[in-house]
Amino acid sequence: AQDKVVEVAERIIHKYVARRQRLPFRREGYTQKVKIGGQSVYLRTGEYENGQLGEIFIDMHREGAAFRSLLNCFAISISLGLQHGVPLEEFVDAFVFTKFEPSGMVAGNPHVKMSTSVIDYIFRELAVSYLGREDLAHVPVDEIHIRQLKPTEESQAEAAAPAPVEAKAPVAPKVEVTETAEAAAPKSAKAESSSYETDYDKAKQLGYSGDSCPECGSMTMVRNGTCLKCITCGSTTGCS
Repeated sequence: AQDKVVEVAERIIHKYVARRQRLPFRREGYTQKVKIGGQSVYLRTGEYENGQLGEIFIDMHREGAAFRSLLNCFAISISLGLQHGVPLEEFVDAFVFTKFEPSGMVAGNPHVKMSTSVIDYIFRELAVSYLGREDLAHVPVDEIHIRQLKPTEESQAEAAAPAPVEAKAPVAPKVEVTETAEAAAPKSAKAESSSYETDYDKAKQLGYSGDSCPECGSMTMVRNGTCLKCITCGSTTGCS
């Protein structure tokens, strides 16, 4: 009877673990972009409400449709396994050190600097971020935090420098215009205008045409038939 109880308990646990735990519609996670051997790789994670990893998305820039489709199918299979209770440690142990191109230097990740393939990098990153597997990181996580907390020389100089004093703009002196100056300006302009009108009327009465004499240069040219005659020197523009 005791053996039957143990068998039933094992079956119940097996069914519970195999049941899929779906992620919430709005989920947390992060997006990490790196370059592996010059190829851009994007990793996007989805998490449960307790922070446990539940799905991954993998995308590569400028890769063929077949290779990208294989990566998408691989990411879906890993996500389904995580949602059905497969521990992340199992995937990490199975896929770390997988070797194929592109591989080599990793640019853009703070703790993973080399990878033997895209899959190797993906599970190194997940192991460090979600499992704390510093043995798979090339730069310890503690050193990363220490470097981020260290103040830079520029920030120290900015903190020590006194606050700049705002310079006040110079105030232009106020010019007071007296009533005499205000009244004199329009009066002088009016006098000049009236003087000009008087000279113009006088020249018009004398018959001046407004042309200059080609001989003496004076402006005393009057109409003389079909020509012009200078009153000052007596020369004409061609008529006698």
